[in-house]
Amino acid sequence: MPAAVFAGGGKLEIRERPVPHVEGPADIVLDIEACGICGTDLQILSDPQRHPATPGVVLGHEFVGVVADAGSDVGSLRVGDRVVVAPNISCGMCRPCRRGQRNHCERFTTLGVFADGGLAPKVRVPEGQCHPIAYGLPAHVAALAEPLSTVVHGARQAAVFPGETATVIGAGPIGLMFAALLAAGGATVTVVEPSPKRAALAGRLGAARVVAPGEPLEEPADVVVDAVGSQLRAALELVAPGGRILLFGVNTEARAEIAQERITRGELTVIGSYVGQDVFPDAIRLLEQRRIDFQPLVTHRISLEELPAAVDELRAGRAVKVEVEP
Repeated sequence: MPAAVFAGGGKLEIRERPVPHVEGPADIVLDIEACGICGTDLQILSDPQRHPATPGVVLGHEFVGVVADAGSDVGSLRVGDRVVVAPNISCGMCRPCRRGQRNHCERFTTLGVFADGGLAPKVRVPEGQCHPIAYGLPAHVAALAEPLSTVVHGARQAAVFPGETATVIGAGPIGLMFAALLAAGGATVTVVEPSPKRAALAGRLGAARVVAPGEPLEEPADVVVDAVGSQLRAALELVAPGGRILLFGVNTEARAEIAQERITRGELTVIGSYVGQDVFPDAIRLLEQRRIDFQPLVTHRISLEELPAAVDELRAGRAVKVEVEP
């Protein structure tokens, strides 16, 4: 079968790979319906590489599929069931896992990064990573469950109360999801974004106002979300006294020189947010309820063979969310 493979050195190649089969009693084989491209994928495919990954791995960690085969011990799913997959697999035995912090597992591995993922017609996954999802959702929307789950985690940490103000820096897919969830939670949301196309999407997804970087806000925000990964200094300028800053985006090269006194005298709370755990069911419920229309996020729906060109579109900022439908 064709598969999108990380060839090392920032290279993506469409290669022929063996069709996966059940190997263990708890294995599930899925027919992939759709798989999203994430900022992490772009970091893996950058040169120099900005995120670790296993050379030769099939990429793709945001996917939805239908059970095609199941191992002898699988009891929760049957052939024909539709599922989304939590790609981050923890060991369950290290100190963070035993303390209930599985998203900080010392032996963390991720489907589509270190083990084969969903950018292929089929993939083998563990039963325990699969979550049923309704057939009524379009595949390109159902595949948003993984990124949405991480935003659900971050939105809980931000703890927005109705009537508060929130500012989201960056209107990529994650920033747009934050804008939608914080607005649904009762906040008045401002998004900071230079791209007119993404600014328009922010308005459709719940932002009351969109400003360009450097443009003043009407008032300091109770909550500021850095969805970019390099905007701590900007967040400190935008947050109100007693406010919260949620650092969500990941940029391993970002360094910020800040005035620590601003945090101390402002009595600010700075929160790091990473992946989350036990959040897939809530993300699935949000998608199935359709109270928020996430379809505008998906600007490109493509075949596997079109993926290399779509990666260039993402890098150039001409695409927001790309979904591959193999």
